[in-house]
Amino acid sequence: MKNGGYIGREGFASSLTASQATTAVAWAIAVKRIMPHDNELHVRWLPHPNHPVPVGGLALGEIAFWLAAVSSPEEGAVPGHTALVLEQSAALLDAQETNYLARLRHHEDRRSYLAAHAGARLILGHAVGQPPNALQFGPAANGKPVLLDHSKEIDFGLSHARGAVAVAAARMPIGVDVEPLRELDHLDSMSELVLAAEEQAVLRKTSKVSRSRLFLRYWTLKEALLKAAGLGFAVSPNTVMIDAGPTPMVLSLPPQLGSVAEWHLIAPSDT
Repeated sequence: MKNGGYIGREGFASSLTASQATTAVAWAIAVKRIMPHDNELHVRWLPHPNHPVPVGGLALGEIAFWLAAVSSPEEGAVPGHTALVLEQSAALLDAQETNYLARLRHHEDRRSYLAAHAGARLILGHAVGQPPNALQFGPAANGKPVLLDHSKEIDFGLSHARGAVAVAAARMPIGVDVEPLRELDHLDSMSELVLAAEEQAVLRKTSKVSRSRLFLRYWTLKEALLKAAGLGFAVSPNTVMIDAGPTPMVLSLPPQLGSVAEWHLIAPSDT
């Protein structure tokens, strides 16, 4: 089915500001500093994935970041100039992406996948000065997707969950994750799989009303780091220990992830 069947002109993914995101999603970015003491990190929060980056591309230490809420078919069209449009977005995908999109069973998953991949193409196209629909991707040795012909120039990460997507790009290894804020069932059993013993103790001391939000903060921070490393859950997340406070930081890592000093975590300060 051409373009995954998406031929409508309705908006379906609306950019979130930092303040809007506070009540909607948990998000996190992880970067591995090439030169830890050079260049302060700066997040360029994009109002739309088709927003131009500075002439000459991203500066060293600069992160292009786009966060969006994705509507379900039942919710209908998303108004406003910050919204991605279904038909235009589907036209950006290559054959492999289009085929994968068509195989997804649920409309919510299709829309989030489409938003994340179209958004990534738009952002990366501006960053490297290429048409977004001409970009080609392939797996690196560790399986993480890379932008072919530009893998040494720029790295990127994307994340899509039902109702939310995030894309980040930088001139250093980067990962991003996003999760809609919600109450979680079976929190104790999930915590054992995801959190180190010390982190589980912090979660137990947190008020019940805030536990799901804190767990999602831990989760997104760890998944962003593992995505940046290109290892995913080949490394158990409970072997990674972080401080998930207002200024998150890595406390300890398994040897295959390198030195704690190499990693920098970014997440909203409101916990």
